[in-house]
Amino acid sequence: ISEAQTTLARERTAAEYRETVVACLDAAQQMRQLTESLLELARFDAGQQPIQNEPVDLVAACRACVAMVHPLADARGLRIATDFASAQARGDAGLLNRVITNLLTNAIQYNKSGGEIRLATRSEHGAARLIVSDTGRGIAPEDLPHLFERFFRADKSRAHTDGNSGLGLAICKAIVDAHGGSIKVASTPNVGTTFTI
Repeated sequence: ISEAQTTLARERTAAEYRETVVACLDAAQQMRQLTESLLELARFDAGQQPIQNEPVDLVAACRACVAMVHPLADARGLRIATDFASAQARGDAGLLNRVITNLLTNAIQYNKSGGEIRLATRSEHGAARLIVSDTGRGIAPEDLPHLFERFFRADKSRAHTDGNSGLGLAICKAIVDAHGGSIKVASTPNVGTTFTI
């Protein structure tokens, strides 16, 4: 709003108007994403989020998600290592793909240059298991209990500067919970982080 008001306060060149429109569009898209995320969480809270109950091949889902995020990893010089064992689950493939993609994207974003992301699937005691690890900066022990809270950002210096709202892990947890699963995190500062579903 302030960007638009400032621009309209006096005559501008076409290029200046264009720059303002681009900035306003970026802000509107961020607000839309935030609103959609909050609505999705509200639907999960109310038990109104529709969830498919179909067979899901976690290995195939992981391969598709890795293919999607590979350009991001390549751009940062990161290696994605996979260790897939057959793992079948029941649930909503689209929602589970969102969880996998979010965890991979976080592992890329918070990794160190030249680091590695490891993605593994297992089938243990009749349950599917998915593990996403990175060699990034890690998470401070005092932040771990809050990691799945809405709007929580372990890295306060990046808050609101990168377009992220701090809702990604809260949505991941809501999706996993709705499937009757669990999501856990372990982390060591300056060593890396591991999410296990």
